[in-house]
Amino acid sequence: MNMLKLVRVLVVFLFFASCTKDFDKINTNTNAPTSNNPATLLPSVIFEPLNDHILLQTWLSDQIMQYYIRRNDNQLDAYDFASGGAFFDAVWRKNYSAISNANDMIVAAQEKGFTAYEAAGRTLRAYLLAMNTELWIDVPGVEAGLGLGNSNPKYDKQKDIYLFVLNELKQANTLFAGSTGFVSGGDVLFKGNVTKWRKLTNSLRLRYLLRLSNKPEVNAPAEISTIVSNPSTYPIIESNNEAGVYDFTGVSPNTSSLSVLLISSFSGLSMSKRMQTMFASYGDPRVDFFFRKPVNSATYPNHEGVPNGLTREQAQSWNGNGDVNTSLLTTRFVNNGDLDYTFISHAEVKFILAEAAMKGWINTPTTAKQYYEAAITANFNQWSIPVPAGFLSLPQVAWDNTMTRLMDQKWMAFFFNNTIEAWGEYKRTGLPAFTIGPLATTVTGGKVPTRIFYPVLEQSINSSNYKTATSGIGGDIITAKHWYQN
Repeated sequence: MNMLKLVRVLVVFLFFASCTKDFDKINTNTNAPTSNNPATLLPSVIFEPLNDHILLQTWLSDQIMQYYIRRNDNQLDAYDFASGGAFFDAVWRKNYSAISNANDMIVAAQEKGFTAYEAAGRTLRAYLLAMNTELWIDVPGVEAGLGLGNSNPKYDKQKDIYLFVLNELKQANTLFAGSTGFVSGGDVLFKGNVTKWRKLTNSLRLRYLLRLSNKPEVNAPAEISTIVSNPSTYPIIESNNEAGVYDFTGVSPNTSSLSVLLISSFSGLSMSKRMQTMFASYGDPRVDFFFRKPVNSATYPNHEGVPNGLTREQAQSWNGNGDVNTSLLTTRFVNNGDLDYTFISHAEVKFILAEAAMKGWINTPTTAKQYYEAAITANFNQWSIPVPAGFLSLPQVAWDNTMTRLMDQKWMAFFFNNTIEAWGEYKRTGLPAFTIGPLATTVTGGKVPTRIFYPVLEQSINSSNYKTATSGIGGDIITAKHWYQN
């Protein structure tokens, strides 16, 4: 694998003619060997970036999206991202390393006629590029993952990256449909089940179409309708058993990064005031599943959340002290094998369909209300929590045909299900409605951040391309506007 990185055979970013010209190039190294087995690369492409994604969510997007608050530090509540460089840089490195391996795998698969491996490589590469553009906006795309073949890749515009992602996923579905499966093994995600791969691929495409639905040139309503109307051609996730979830077994090295941390590492993580107000207030059982009630139950028998955007001193002394605040129930999530990684959940797919039905993009026998209720139920079932009788009819939960209600429940379903994507949906819709604390307004003027800083190393080793990219988005700032935002 390392040798193949050093002597790159072929860059396989072959892009459909409908997309920008930057993605039409194929770069070839005719002197490189091409005998690698794609089955040996697939596990690393799947697994390699996941733990860094989980750490980034735990440190960054979980709190930016106001699921909880860190009482013992206040950098994120001040939107001070400078201290997160280690997390950001690790995701950048691991994602591009996995993209490089995906490039290698696609080349080897094409030579051997192993179309399932090529399709998986395209799906995973698309997923990683979509995550990169969500985190940084303009990022290396067509020249990404070339190793020493190009140590100074140019940055591509978010529009071009997302259009490439959509077409990669469409092409991957076609390749999967005509494949003979993972004949040499190596599929540590779905154990060789091509149908599940197709459903992952098409469900991810639904996600990104929805993300870009504000852009008329994407024609997202028609594309979503085509997928939903043709389930045999474009199968999508229909159950929790089919969801894009990687299973950490708990047996080294297949363990989550959180499971190796001490419980003390999670001290001071309290439920947000929003979680209390929106969900604990009407007894949503998922709150009890994720959070434990205050230690001082005699005085505070119910969940007590802490507002986001306070100083460290204010957060630590909220309601007197930490013993009277609701804390994240960490024991379940640091145990080996208990925390998995979600590419896309069944609940998210159902929420996508609910929004599409509500907006009249799809015409199916299932109503927006039914999709919405199925999404909530799927999230409960994922955690093996019974849906209480009458829960879906509660005034705070019942379908009211509004984006506000849909996005509140979608926000809840994203918790421990890839909150980087919850952040993306907030950027698209401005929902759910957050109360921005006074500490944060001093940095961003009350705006929720939209991105993270580029890795520091980029400023030195890829200076020219870095400067071009930052100039194009208005500077390396955390409130730069994404292409798809209105």
